Amino acid sequence: MKSSPFARSLELAKLVARVGLKELGSGNVQSRLDQAVLIAKSLSQLKGAAMKAGQLLSLDLDSYFPPEAIEVLSQLQNAAVAHSYEEIQSVLQAELSPQKLDQLRGISKSPIGVASIGQVHKAKYNHKEVVLKIQYPGVAESIDSDLKILKTLAVSFCQMTGRKMNLDPLFEEFRKILNQEVDYSIEFNFQKIYQSHIHRLNNSALIKFRVPDVIEELSTKKVLAMSFESGLSLRSWMESSISKSQRHELGRSILDLYFHEFFEWGLVQTDPNWGNFLIDPQEEVLNLCLLDFGATKKYNRDFIKNYTQLLNLAAENDFKKLKEHSIEFGLIDPRESEAAFTAFREMLTVAIKPFFVKKTGSAYFDFSDPEHSQRSQTAAKALTRELIYSPPPYSIIFLHRKLAGVYSILKSLKVQMDISTYWQTMNELSAEKI
Repeated sequence: MKSSPFARSLELAKLVARVGLKELGSGNVQSRLDQAVLIAKSLSQLKGAAMKAGQLLSLDLDSYFPPEAIEVLSQLQNAAVAHSYEEIQSVLQAELSPQKLDQLRGISKSPIGVASIGQVHKAKYNHKEVVLKIQYPGVAESIDSDLKILKTLAVSFCQMTGRKMNLDPLFEEFRKILNQEVDYSIEFNFQKIYQSHIHRLNNSALIKFRVPDVIEELSTKKVLAMSFESGLSLRSWMESSISKSQRHELGRSILDLYFHEFFEWGLVQTDPNWGNFLIDPQEEVLNLCLLDFGATKKYNRDFIKNYTQLLNLAAENDFKKLKEHSIEFGLIDPRESEAAFTAFREMLTVAIKPFFVKKTGSAYFDFSDPEHSQRSQTAAKALTRELIYSPPPYSIIFLHRKLAGVYSILKSLKVQMDISTYWQTMNELSAEKI
């Protein structure tokens, strides 16, 4: 990875020039595909903030960009490649004193986890197994320059689909979360707070949650040390022969966790990556270990109440108040057409339907129901087609990434649940003080 901000800016500038030569506004399918290939290749080589932002764009602007661009950008989700141990060792030597390094034994030369911003290595400390999350060189310094040029590309692609939207707030949100993710001291604090919340939640949870212990004396802004946690990945566990009751317990516990995160704590781990869950099936009660708190976001009480009000207005089918509130909440630009607001209402109606299945004569909502998934996709695409001025709502974009991840897990578990009581829980929790 190019660690010099100048070198990275130069590489991205070259990318913009190459894309420009492909007649960005031509609308030619092959030209657009060539542009997407150029972007994906350059971002995967640069890694760091550029690759991370490219991943976010492929997820959050999938209905705004040309489909050819999204198809190639989505490949970045699995494009992370490990750095050499020599590069990682240089970070450790710069961040930890020789005395602390001497206390670490048997640091694995190969990582046990690789991402766009850093990678994870095992070691031993005080005769216990630990893991070290180590940041790649130059990542923190590259964020602003990377995002500046990526925004130029994003604006160009939006223009190709006829959009006239201001992407500044969205990229500012990207900048905030990326700057947070490269400061491991922030993640250290979030992990400790989250662990205390989880400890209280375990008194009533169907599944026992746990969060790795952080090791303060070995942690810095670019190195995060914590206890090693064993277990199967969530996907591996779900592919094994698990019982229907275990699926149901896991599904309800994950849904419970989300409701506590947002509506009660105002503290949400927003990364929906399935790799952030480990399951230890050896105990009588399943242990679910939660990992990676770099993208954790705080939501204040006013925001939570406004979000809850939005959902309640959708349930009440009060179109006039829903329209007013969605504008005040910053979700839709007031210049949008009446058809756009109608599509927005329809999307919300579909989204909240699982909470009201009893009214339609069914006792349970089936999360694996393909018809519901299709209706949700159709409603979302219908809204996107109508929007001209409204970019993805930056204030809820990471929250909805987490919600989409929760839904994906419940869908894969093929659980059927009565979730009507969660609506009351939502209103009760959002009314309480954090």
